[in-house]
Amino acid sequence: MNPVDLELVKLKRQWHNVVSKNEEKPMFICLGEKHETELFDGFIKSRLSEDYDGEDVFLIHYQEFNGMDSYGQSLFDEWKEFYELLEKSEENIPQWELNVADNKFKTDAYKAFFPLLDLKKNFPNIKDSKIYLYIAPVRINDIKELSLWVKEWCELCEKSVNQDIKLVWAEHHQYKTLPDNSSAHSFRVEVDIHQLMQNTAAHTNRKKNSVDTDFQQQILTASNHLSKGRYKEAEFALKNAVKLAKEQKNKQGEISAYFMLTQAYIADKKKERAEDTYHTIFEEVEPNSPLEVQMYMNYGSYLLGNSKKSKAEQAFEKAAEVAQTIGEHAMAIECYRIIGTLNDTVLTKDKMIEYFEKCLDIAKLMEPSTRESSSLKFVASMLYIKYEGDKDKKTTLDNEMKNYFGEDWTVNVEKPKYN
Repeated sequence: MNPVDLELVKLKRQWHNVVSKNEEKPMFICLGEKHETELFDGFIKSRLSEDYDGEDVFLIHYQEFNGMDSYGQSLFDEWKEFYELLEKSEENIPQWELNVADNKFKTDAYKAFFPLLDLKKNFPNIKDSKIYLYIAPVRINDIKELSLWVKEWCELCEKSVNQDIKLVWAEHHQYKTLPDNSSAHSFRVEVDIHQLMQNTAAHTNRKKNSVDTDFQQQILTASNHLSKGRYKEAEFALKNAVKLAKEQKNKQGEISAYFMLTQAYIADKKKERAEDTYHTIFEEVEPNSPLEVQMYMNYGSYLLGNSKKSKAEQAFEKAAEVAQTIGEHAMAIECYRIIGTLNDTVLTKDKMIEYFEKCLDIAKLMEPSTRESSSLKFVASMLYIKYEGDKDKKTTLDNEMKNYFGEDWTVNVEKPKYN
C-alpha cells in the first residue's frame, strides 16, 4: 500500500467515526489545509468505485454555483442518468418527477432534496442506504446565496425527520467560505506530513545501512520541517537530497526526492514550482520504467486536484502508453479506467466506452492472476450497462468475462461517476 493510500484508509476510518456519532446532523463539513481537503476530495472520489448495493451512495457535484434559484435544478438534471441506470434493475418504477404542492421556499434546494427522498422510496436496494451529496463548486458567483441554499437544505432535512440524506462540504479550516451553521457538524482532517514523507521515502528507496545515509537524513529533515510548516527549510533539504542522489547515481532516490519536493510546493501553495518540478521529473526519470508510469499517474492526480481535467487525461494516457510498452498491463488498465470514468457523462459517453474497450484489449495479454487482481471486472460491468440495447456487444462481453472469471463476474457499479 503506497503512502497516499494509507492516508485514505485513515481518513475512511475517521469518516465512519464522525458519521456514526452525528447521525442527526443533515450536513458534514470537512476542515483542513488545502492539501488535506484535497485528500478528502480524493477519498470521496474513491467511494464511487465501491459497490453501492446495501452501502452508502455518494453523489458528487462540481458544477458552478450560478444562483440559489437554479443550483438545485442543475443537481436534479445531472442525476437523471443515475436514475436511468438504477431503473434498469427494477420493474414498474414510477417516473422521477418533482411534485411539491406548496412552494414557499426561498431557494431551489427543494429541487435537489425531495427527489432524493423519492429515490430511496422507489429502489429497495438503496432503501437502507445513506445518500451523501458532496458539493464542491468550481466557481461560486454569490457566497451569500450559496449560504442561504445550504441553510434551507438543512432545514428541509430537519423538517422531514430524515437522517439518511446528508450534504457534504470541504473548505479551509481558517479561511472559510460558508458561515457557521448550527445544523452542520464540522470535523478537522489532519495529515501528518512528517509521517507521509517518511513513508514515501521508505516506499521509494528501501536500501538500508548503505551509502545513502546522508540522503535519507535530508529526507527526514525535510519531512520534519514540513510537519512544522517550515516550507523553505524543507525545500532546501529536499534539494540537497536531490544533489546527493545525483552524486550517488541513485536515480530512484533522486526521483523520490523530486516527487516530495512537488508535495512541499503544493503545501506551500506554489503551484507553478510544483508544475515545473513535475516536468523535471519526466526529464530525469528512467524512460519506460514502472517509476515513470507511477510519476505520470501522480501528476495526473495532481492535475485533477487542480481542476485540469484535459491535461490530467493526457498524463494518464502517457502513463498507460509506457505501462503497455513495459508489460505493466494492470497499470495500463487502471489509467484507461480513470480516463473512462472521467468521461462518464451524457455528452462524453462514447469516449468512456472507447477507453473501457481499450482495457478489454489489454486484458487479452494478461496472466490470469494479474487479470483477476486488476480493475477489469469494474470496467466490464460498466461497459455492460453502457452498451444498453446492443445485445451483440453485451453477449460478446458477457462470454469473454465468463471465460476469465466464471459465471458471477459482474460487480455492482450502477452509479454515475462525476468529475
